[in-house]
Amino acid sequence: MPDAHFEIVPAIGIARVGNAPESFYIGPEQAGALPVFPDDETRPFGAGDFRDAEGRLKRQAARFRILRYEAGKAPEEITLGHPDIAEIRWRVHLANKKAAWHCFQCLKGQAGYAPNHPFRNPKIEGNAARRALIIDAGPRSIAGRNAGRSEPVEFSRGTIPSSYRGGSFPPAALHPQAIDTLGALQTDQQGRLLVLGGFGHSGTLDDPPRLAEYANNDGWWDDTSDGSVRAELVLKNGETIAAKAASVIVAPPAYAPQICNLVTLYDTMFDTAARHLGLRPDIYANGSWRSGADGYRPNFDRDVKPIFERTSGYAWVSPIPRGPHRFDYAKLADPGPSGREDRQFFLSIMRGPGEQNIAESHVPGVSMMPLLIGDDAIGAEEESGALKTTSRYLALTDTQYFFLQQWAAGHFDTNTLAEPDSGLAITKGVLENCVGGAFSPGIETGWIARDPQIFAEPFRIKQRPVTDEGLSPVHDAASGLEPGDLTGRMALPWQADFNECAAQNILGRAMWWWPAQRPITVFLPAPAGKGKAKPAGQRVPWIGTDGDHDARKNFVFPSHVEMVENWDKLGFVLDQGEAGAPKFVEVARTLPRSKPEVT
Repeated sequence: MPDAHFEIVPAIGIARVGNAPESFYIGPEQAGALPVFPDDETRPFGAGDFRDAEGRLKRQAARFRILRYEAGKAPEEITLGHPDIAEIRWRVHLANKKAAWHCFQCLKGQAGYAPNHPFRNPKIEGNAARRALIIDAGPRSIAGRNAGRSEPVEFSRGTIPSSYRGGSFPPAALHPQAIDTLGALQTDQQGRLLVLGGFGHSGTLDDPPRLAEYANNDGWWDDTSDGSVRAELVLKNGETIAAKAASVIVAPPAYAPQICNLVTLYDTMFDTAARHLGLRPDIYANGSWRSGADGYRPNFDRDVKPIFERTSGYAWVSPIPRGPHRFDYAKLADPGPSGREDRQFFLSIMRGPGEQNIAESHVPGVSMMPLLIGDDAIGAEEESGALKTTSRYLALTDTQYFFLQQWAAGHFDTNTLAEPDSGLAITKGVLENCVGGAFSPGIETGWIARDPQIFAEPFRIKQRPVTDEGLSPVHDAASGLEPGDLTGRMALPWQADFNECAAQNILGRAMWWWPAQRPITVFLPAPAGKGKAKPAGQRVPWIGTDGDHDARKNFVFPSHVEMVENWDKLGFVLDQGEAGAPKFVEVARTLPRSKPEVT
């Protein structure tokens, strides 16, 4: 295969935890899409497909494939069916470094940790002892068709390779759940890789277990993780070729998979790549945006419309009215002077770079949008009547805001564009289903996604080689990342942050965290046999369980431990409407619910 190179795609895959021991689905590879089934099964994904036959939550597998790139040709997927391929050998290393990491304190550490920045589990000292806090089963390899189906290749405490001296797991007797594995590997019929994560277990030696706060709970572990994905192609002539390595993140479930965040993880990484890695000199070069009539012309459908569509989605998963979030897209797509006033209005009310602490928009009497919390709201302090914080509210990325500026000025195109058949399109589709802010700390990963040092190239993580001696408790971004470094600063355990970060009152305003991933309120479907779903004016809290009547209107469990015990029983949000008339309702919930109330 002369004059070609090979890449694993997506560059960053997303797996999600679930407690079903065998059943799983594959994560969506398009924005706002539903999961897909293994074995290329094409039937529609429905309400009954989030759980197995016994009601347990299925895991989401991250699927990886190999593309061949050759100048002047479209990318070609390379599978075991290719006439030149004898074997595809995959090698994956997952780890969880949370218990050994620095304490999460909002944005502290974004520019490097201070020498006196505290660690989690500070009483455990010394590199060897702190390394033992890491959950690390070492690397695993897999090859062939449908490998691991009958006996998955596990990242478990009982399968640590004898040659890997850095393996470590928490104590076996944790409460309420033991952690014995970080996941497993399989392949499909074509030899593509499937990475499955953990079972959503979190635990501590304390009995009964207690969780004091949202991010830094000493003595706890959970089974989320991240790591490296490598592959070698063995040709039938005996030659071996390495593909560009990828990364995988094992994250909490996405409970509203068809609703995208206003700022996605792709948006954040694209902004980093455009402004710091030279990805798109037609957009940004030499420290300047290509603005004005002769500058970059964003495409309405690709670059602008998604911002408004995502805004519309929040009304299905948070207690905000739907009316103000309905848009006349035909009018917004008109570049003529008749639409200028509307375009300028929406630009004036959208929070852009440098406006993270501004609540009132540039239009008198109108709040700045979005009504979403920023990176540094939790750590804010009241002083002389003013909040001292760097980013109280969520803002669009610099690149998103630039697109809106060009659009508002009428410098945009409306021609229909087809997504390119490339690895970047797959990577984009995967990352558009993840949180790109607020990073406090976030869902899949955090503000490290804004650090250009961690990338070998746009979207592809720079990986530091790992020896058999094991991993370092923390990382130096400039030298590359080890397994566990993308998620090390995330909440420990994840369920504590997932419970607490629903809503927050800031200076008298109700604001929201990540409703598209962690719903605040949901609509119930109509009772069986009684017609269509209930009117949009009726909704219930997503948590909303019996005995939880006073806790922030049922937005959270009274105790974080209750989220540890019940996250797998909560419902998903699924569109059961018709084309052009969505109706997102809660499905697949197994946790008893209190009597619905109108909000």
